[in-house]
Amino acid sequence: MKIIYHIKIGDFAPSESSRSFTQEGYLKCVNVRLAKAPQVRQYYAYEFPSLEGYTPDQVINVYTPADELFKPESISSFQDVDLTDYHPPKNEINASNWKEYHIGYCENVRQEGEYLIGDLLIKDKTSIDLIQSNERVEMSLGYAANLVLEPGVAEDGTPYQAKFINFYGNHVALLKYGRCGGDCRIGDQKPTPQEENTMEVIVNGIRFDIGDNKPLADALKLQQQQLENLKAAKLKVGDKQFAIGDELPAVQAVVDTLQTENAQLKQKVGDLEKNQMTPEKMEQAAAERATVIADAKALVPTVKTDGCSCEQIKRDVIAAKAGDALVGAVLGSVSVGDAKPEQIDTVFRALSAVKGKIASNPVGDELDHQQRQNIGDQDGQGGQGNNNQQQQAYSKADAYKTI
Repeated sequence: MKIIYHIKIGDFAPSESSRSFTQEGYLKCVNVRLAKAPQVRQYYAYEFPSLEGYTPDQVINVYTPADELFKPESISSFQDVDLTDYHPPKNEINASNWKEYHIGYCENVRQEGEYLIGDLLIKDKTSIDLIQSNERVEMSLGYAANLVLEPGVAEDGTPYQAKFINFYGNHVALLKYGRCGGDCRIGDQKPTPQEENTMEVIVNGIRFDIGDNKPLADALKLQQQQLENLKAAKLKVGDKQFAIGDELPAVQAVVDTLQTENAQLKQKVGDLEKNQMTPEKMEQAAAERATVIADAKALVPTVKTDGCSCEQIKRDVIAAKAGDALVGAVLGSVSVGDAKPEQIDTVFRALSAVKGKIASNPVGDELDHQQRQNIGDQDGQGGQGNNNQQQQAYSKADAYKTI
C-alpha cells in the first residue's frame, strides 16, 4: 500500500457553474465540479514512485470508488482548503508555503450525484484574469490517498490494476489542462455550446484529449507522424537492410559483429607491423645466423647449414651431441625432436659456451710436451728437481717460459 499525492480525476463533459464578483473584486464561482466517481483513469507507472512490477512508461488503470471519494471524512477534508494556481512543489500546501501559492479558498464541498461539488472564492487578481480569459478553468484535486494494487472491473466494464482509497484533501488547483478535462472546470452559468470541445490525438499508442487547443494538436500529430516515419525507415548495414521500427535487435547484432571484426583486424595489423622485417632487423637476423653457423661448425664441423633454419641447425648439432652429459641434463628424457624451441636454444647456447672453454691449443700442447721432455732428461742425469720445478713444468700456462 502506497501513499500517492497529486491525483487528478474526471472525464470530459461541460460543467455548469456560476461566476460573480464580490464588492471587493473577488471572483465567486459556485457549483464547480471538482471530481467524479466511480471512475477509471490512466496513469504512467512513473507517476507512482517505487511502484514495483511495472516499467516507468507502462500505463496503469487506477479506479476511484464512489464509496471512497464520497465518504463523509473524505468530503470534509476538502472543506476550506486552499485554492492554488497549479500544484505546489511536492503537491502539498503547508504552513511554510501557503502564502506563496494561496490564491483563494474552496468551500461548501458536497456530493451531488456522481460529482464532488464545491464553491470557489478567488482573491488573486492575476488568477481572476486568467480564469476570465479561459486560461485557467480546469480543476485538479491535490490530496493524499492509498494506492492499492488490486485488479478488478469497474461498473462500466473498464478493467483496472489498482485503486485509490482513504482520500484526504490538501488543496484544489487551477490548471490550463487538467487530467480531468472539461468535466471538472469553472464554467459559465449558461455555457455557450462549443463545437466538440474534445479534440483527441494518439501519440505512441496512447489517446489524449486536449480540449480545443488546435496548435497543440497539430504539434502532437506532427510528432506522431515523424515517429511513424522513423519506424518505417530502412537502415542499410553492409549488404543488409533493416526496418528501424521493428528490427533494432537485428541491427544491433550486425553492429556488434562489425565491431568485433574491426577489433580483430586492428589486432592483425598490429601484429603485422610488429613482425615487419626492417633493414635493421634484417641486419640483426643475418648477424645472429652467422653466429649460429660459426658456433655450430665449431661444435660439429660436418653439420649442414645451407638451406636450414637456425633452429634446425641447432637441433642437428644437439642431435650429434646427444651423448653429452650437458644435453641430458637440460633435456632430460625429452628427445631432440620433441624439445621446445626455447629448450633447443638453451642447450645450444650451453654447448657453445662450454666449447670455448675446453677447446684445444696446439701451440700450448707442443710447449708442454717439450717441457716434459726436458724434465725427463734432467731426471735421467741423476738429478732430481725440486717439487716446485716439477709443478711448474706441468703448467700449460707457464710452458713458454721453459723454451
